[in-house]
Amino acid sequence: MIKKIIFFCFLFVCFFSCEKVTYYPDNQLPYSPTIDIAHRGGRTDSTRENTFEAIINSLPYVGGIEIDVQLSKSRTVWLSHDFKVEDCTGPQYCFSQTYDSQIEAITTCNGIDISYTKLEEVLQYMDQNNIRKYISVDLKGWLPCDAGAMDIEGIMKVEAEEIIRIGKKYNLSHFLLFETENISLLNWIRTKDKNVQTYYTSYGDYEKGLLAALDNKFSGISYKSFFNDALDADKIKLLHKKGLRLNAWNIPDSIHANFLREINADFIQIDL
Repeated sequence: MIKKIIFFCFLFVCFFSCEKVTYYPDNQLPYSPTIDIAHRGGRTDSTRENTFEAIINSLPYVGGIEIDVQLSKSRTVWLSHDFKVEDCTGPQYCFSQTYDSQIEAITTCNGIDISYTKLEEVLQYMDQNNIRKYISVDLKGWLPCDAGAMDIEGIMKVEAEEIIRIGKKYNLSHFLLFETENISLLNWIRTKDKNVQTYYTSYGDYEKGLLAALDNKFSGISYKSFFNDALDADKIKLLHKKGLRLNAWNIPDSIHANFLREINADFIQIDL
């Protein structure tokens, strides 16, 4: 009698445990060498980050660019890591509060170029010069600038939709990589264009990124390298076995960049 009770308890545990287990089938990616991406558009000692000049100078030497974007009140996508527009006197209003005409009026400060670049200018240049390289777009969810901008995800959707529109216009949809920690936004982006790639930003948490990407069928994870959960060859192999890619950033030097190439990270965002 005791044996029967133990047996049925065992079946009960197995049944309900198995119900909770999710199995992810293998989907091995073919080998592909690491692609270098110019961080913040290819900033250098002589060129400002996220600018047209930096990007056109860096494109001949890398497989793509990483850019930070902001949406203006005119609903134009501008390149900038900071969410506030800055003129010669310092930071002013948020991009979401500023019209294009106001941004375009910012040109120089004490003879130095401080102008901003529109994303469309970059993609138009790439298309006109038949440059088919990757554009990794960092979508940031900043704190709202005012009470009228509380719907952060809604603003990010407008921003993403405009980027998708421009990508289609200049035949670069297949080269667009979207990075963000907002899972619902990435899923929404996938419904808008199946050709773009989606990367969940998990910072330095490998397992969290892996599971989120598998559960949501993303292209891969955007990963803060040299931080927290260190990357190694086995982690990259597992990603590739499951059909996922890794877009690595926070790369401190050429030594770490070479290490990431050796373990076959898919994209590495490097400073030039």
